Parts: sequence; C-alpha cells; structure tokens
Amino acid sequence: MKQLVVSCPPEYYDSMLCPLLGPLFNYMLQRLNQRWQIINQRSTDSGEEDEACEENQVTQEMLEEQLVRLVTREVLDLLTHACILKKVPEPAGIKENGDGAEEEMMSTDSQAVTAGPAQATGELTELGKCLVKHEEIYMTLLTISFTCLSWKDTSNCHRTASMVCWTLLRQVVSGNLLPDAVSWFFTSVLKGLQMHGQHEVCNSTLTQLAMFIYDNLRPRYVELRAVMAQIPEVNLETLNQYDQRLLHPNTISKLGEKKRRDTFKKLLVGTVGKALGQQFKKEVHIRNLPSLFKKSKPEKRDILETSESGTLAALFSPTQADI
Repeated sequence: MKQLVVSCPPEYYDSMLCPLLGPLFNYMLQRLNQRWQIINQRSTDSGEEDEACEENQVTQEMLEEQLVRLVTREVLDLLTHACILKKVPEPAGIKENGDGAEEEMMSTDSQAVTAGPAQATGELTELGKCLVKHEEIYMTLLTISFTCLSWKDTSNCHRTASMVCWTLLRQVVSGNLLPDAVSWFFTSVLKGLQMHGQHEVCNSTLTQLAMFIYDNLRPRYVELRAVMAQIPEVNLETLNQYDQRLLHPNTISKLGEKKRRDTFKKLLVGTVGKALGQQFKKEVHIRNLPSLFKKSKPEKRDILETSESGTLAALFSPTQADI
C-alpha cells in the first residue's frame, strides 16, 4: 500500500486511493484498538493459570504484543506518507538498483520518520488534501491519530504527536467543531501523557500538542477549561491566570513563549503517570533512627578536687614567691 500511495498519479487520487484508503484505515483502527485494549488490560488483570502454562502464556503474549506493535507502526507510517508533507534529505551513497540499495533506502526513510518534528513541514500532501475533503475518511484519520497516543508504544506516540495530530487537526480548528469532539481530542492527549509522560521526549511533544489545542480552541470552547480543572492537583489560581492571558490577546504577548510553556507544563503535572519500574515500588519510611555511635557522658569533676596546680584553696595561699 505504501508503494501504491507513493507511485499513484495525482489524477487517480479520487477514483482509486480514496475509496481504497478510507475503508482500510477504518478497518485497521477497529482491529488495532481491540488488540491494544487487550494488551492494556493485561497489566491490570491477574491470571489464574497454573505454573505449568505460565511460561508458555507469557511467551505467546509477548509475541502477540510485538506483532501488534509492528502492524501499528506500519499503519501509522502509511498514514504519514499519505497525508503529511515532509522534508527528508537525500541519503548519500545509495545506488538506484539492487535489493540491498532498496533495503537501505527503506531503512533510511524509516529513521527519518522517527526523527521527530524537525522532518515535518506541518502541511498536507496533495493526497492528504484529497482525503480531508471526505468527512468520513478525515474523521477516521483523526481518530486513529489521537487514539494511538494512549497505546503502549512510546515510539509511535512521539512520532504521531509530533508529526500527524496537529497537522490534521489544524485543518478544522477554525470550523464549527462539536464541543464533545474538542474535549475528546484534548482528553486523548492527556491520556497519552498519563501513559508516556514519564519519558522526557514524549512529555515535551505531548505538552506542546496539548498547548496548541488549548490555546487555539479555549477561547471558543469553555469545555476545555472544565477538562483542565479535573486534572489531579491542578493549581486553579494558575489556571485562571493562564486563561486570563489567553482570553486577552493584549496581555498574552507580554508573556514569553518559554514561560508560557513552562506554566502550562506545570498545570499538566498531575496527568503524568509513573514509569513501569516505579508503579509497584514500595515506599520506605524510617523515622527516629537510633544514633550510630553512642555519645559518652562527660565525667563529673568536683571543682575542689586536686588539679595540676594543686587544690583550689592552694591558689589563694600566700607563698614566698608572691611576697
């Protein structure tokens, strides 16, 4: 399918690719969503299998998860090539013919896709513009892009959040979106932070995506304010100040971009989940630890006892030397 998308002439986008890609992405969204729900539930459900079947079951689950992850990356790679316009530098030293050259080209292309937002221009391809015109296909692309943010795949989350989500959503930002749809888009990003926020790269990308959505849609949709207020341990006073600057364009220009980003990041701290290695860690609290070395008590000495120069009374006794 990727080769078909790359090689198809533009005059056949409407007649061939749109009727083909629309049902394909819809079908893959349903299948992948079902599989990822099963994978996410495995971390919370406790199996009741006996020990003899446990090792075989774990091996099978790991194989299934790896296959689902690979298929997910292929689907998102196809979506990215079909919709997102990228600036990829030409790889050096690759010949035009030969199987080895083709594999090297595919490897280089894959690395460019996972490189991050620097490779994306934020614009749609000609095929992407054609797909967006069909509302059903466009909604499927938006749904699969924002749903995959909460799937347990950090690489896919980072790539999709940095290259796909905002590029697709910005096409309808100025339109009349339903309030429930706006809340769902924003909540999907917060779910991604809860799943992958402990990774600094994903945290930065998802926070930037959440800020783009909030800054552009908050003035027209008060529902986003209600979603932010539900974040655990959110500072409502800071949120109110951010909203006031956002709703009054004359004051928001006085606030630096870095300071705005840091302020918004602090508001989302409550959504960031713990890493897997920290989720089941038992906190140790030891109070009133005994002293390692016992302090010796100073000996009590009588001031009237004999000292180096004699008794205390002898100090006041006149001697021949004092006369």
